Amino acid sequence: MLKRPVAATVALTTLAAVGLAVPSSAAPPPGTAGAIGVGDTIWPELGNGGYDVVDQGLDLRFPKGLASYTATTTLTARATQNLSSFDLDLLGPKVTGVQVNGVPAAWKSTPQGELVITPTKAVHKHLRFVVRVDVRNDLPEASEKSVFPPGLTRHDGWVQTINQPSGARRILAVSDHPVQKAPATISVTAPSNLNSIANGKLIGVRKAGTATTRVFREQRMIATELLQIGVGPFTVLHAKGPHGMDLRYAVPTAQRAAIEPQLKSFDTSIRFLEKRLGRFPGNVAGSFVTPMGGELETQGLTLMTADAMTKEGFENNGTDGVVLHEVSHEWFGNSVSPRRWADLWLNEGHAVFYQNQWVAEKYHSPLAESMRHVYEEAGNDLLVNGPIAQPDPSTWKGDSAPLRPYSSAAYQGGALTLYALQQTVGARTFEAIERAWVQRYANSTAGTEDFIALAAKVAHQDLGPLLRSWLYGKTLPAMPGHPDWKPGPA
Repeated sequence: MLKRPVAATVALTTLAAVGLAVPSSAAPPPGTAGAIGVGDTIWPELGNGGYDVVDQGLDLRFPKGLASYTATTTLTARATQNLSSFDLDLLGPKVTGVQVNGVPAAWKSTPQGELVITPTKAVHKHLRFVVRVDVRNDLPEASEKSVFPPGLTRHDGWVQTINQPSGARRILAVSDHPVQKAPATISVTAPSNLNSIANGKLIGVRKAGTATTRVFREQRMIATELLQIGVGPFTVLHAKGPHGMDLRYAVPTAQRAAIEPQLKSFDTSIRFLEKRLGRFPGNVAGSFVTPMGGELETQGLTLMTADAMTKEGFENNGTDGVVLHEVSHEWFGNSVSPRRWADLWLNEGHAVFYQNQWVAEKYHSPLAESMRHVYEEAGNDLLVNGPIAQPDPSTWKGDSAPLRPYSSAAYQGGALTLYALQQTVGARTFEAIERAWVQRYANSTAGTEDFIALAAKVAHQDLGPLLRSWLYGKTLPAMPGHPDWKPGPA
């Protein structure tokens, strides 16, 4: 019988050892196309069916001037069905090549932001496979405060990333939904006269000619909406935080002296939250401070605005409360990510709730004062886009459509819901619920019904009627413990 060459046998053995699809002389099973999304009611086109992402390799290369870039995505995935084809999310960049397990694959782009990939052979169910997509894209100069549409933004020698809720697909090919988050290795190549940074720990630096490549590894699961890729004239400062964790801050070199004293607010925020929630969920925290800014909880590397981080900015803008808000997302949103975008209140409601707690303690005022103000002044107007945990995507129109489901319902409405829960079960049981939540679903995803079930289990009482009246109602319920409060206009 015909023997397979030794080199080929070794290569196939290696593929099998890591769980990749191995060619077979047997006819492959008939495959079907993976779904174009994960069934999200708010963003049906985001994420992809037929596979689970196992690991993300993201490589971006910026030439002198930063006016364009090339990028390579290398995703390791595990098929959940026999796949004749599957999708990645990509909207804007031009594809220059696609491979599946090292073999060129057919592909087509759709106007809706789907990159449909057809490998030469069906991918077998349960097996891992590797897809590589190369793209190139222009990066036009933006106005200083421009942060939309989401994705990469360039201004005055700086590049920063704002991906919420659907910006990563505008940068490179990904599965752009939190439910498909996975660890990531991010490589950034930029002119050597500029610095670069990304999520995770710096694990390698190499220089070639006039360019420098820095490689970062985020070992925790990370959703694509939380990615940060930054380039600019900044200095990276290092410190140690609670229990020896690494704190790093990328700050504009020209503003270092003005900003550095306020960086301790990150350490302070972590300690404040650890007292209420338990240990910080990662090993790296800090901030990427840029002239453009646009405060955002990019995982382990909070995006902040340079002017707001000066002494004057802290005094005029209450920036310490903003820092606390964004750091709280390391627990709510980054570690425990929303299973569907309708669950956004679990991110933003918690961040607002703990920000209000911070302000109440700082100014020695009852938390009830800020809660009452929102309940009576905004009230049912918070629900203009639908119930807190069941927003109506059709209510975001025109320029606001890319921002769905971000609205006051998720922020202030979510915080009021949590306050109502605290008033019902008491402060001690509420804290127990919160700690259980961030521990039970750490480094994963969870949804509204998961929260309701866990709260009931910890409190030893049926909290479903209470929480569902707040989260799915079309008007705000009465606030427990405060019968004199009257909700604002409908």
